[in-house]
Amino acid sequence: MKKITLITGAGRGIGKEIAIKFGEENHILFLLIQKKQQKKELIKILSKKKIDYSILVGDLKDRNFVKSLDKKIPKVNNLINNAAVANTKYFTNVSRKELDNIMDVNLKSIFEISQIFSKKMIKKNIEGNIINISSQLGHTAAYNRSAYCMTKFGLEGLTKSMALDLAKYGIKVNSIAPTKTIVNLEELSKTKKRLNIIRNKIPLKKFSTVKEIAGIAYFLTTEAANSITGTSIISDGGWTAGK
Repeated sequence: MKKITLITGAGRGIGKEIAIKFGEENHILFLLIQKKQQKKELIKILSKKKIDYSILVGDLKDRNFVKSLDKKIPKVNNLINNAAVANTKYFTNVSRKELDNIMDVNLKSIFEISQIFSKKMIKKNIEGNIINISSQLGHTAAYNRSAYCMTKFGLEGLTKSMALDLAKYGIKVNSIAPTKTIVNLEELSKTKKRLNIIRNKIPLKKFSTVKEIAGIAYFLTTEAANSITGTSIISDGGWTAGK
């Protein structure tokens, strides 16, 4: 029987690559995207590969949209919480509105969506997986990233606590924490100087790729990862290992 996988933030970057990977592995996909224009490109890619998918367009800050997922998606084997927003402001310049925005997307929506679908897993006796796409900035701090780091450190704590609560049902919860990940080729040319500074801080002198992160996400849903829960796979080229 085909596995069912729900992926948030599937319209671009890491989320889109995870969707392609799981589709190629014959999963039925439910894909959450924020922008309607992302839908056309997804349809083109997934239809060409003959992947079974459904796309839902909505804003994860909208609680009514999040709640509606309960009725729209009957069950899943895997939930991949990928959607996130960034904030690059200096600590004292972050407004209350910006703080609420990043908390709503990066933490609250993940908490609520995970509640909805873990309940379905429990009810239907599905020993599934919840995978939270975090960041190396959930393990180490950075300048001008106070709000973002707060949410990613929080996500790492949530991952561990969820893993403990859900283990008795056979549900595994893990996070993936990438370093800087190149999501489009334009970035390589437009921000070359900044990227070189970042690359030089990475011991392996390379960025994460969307294919690497998608591969790690898929690995966590396989039999080889049956005993892995409550942990974070840090794909950071050695950044957090030390100086």
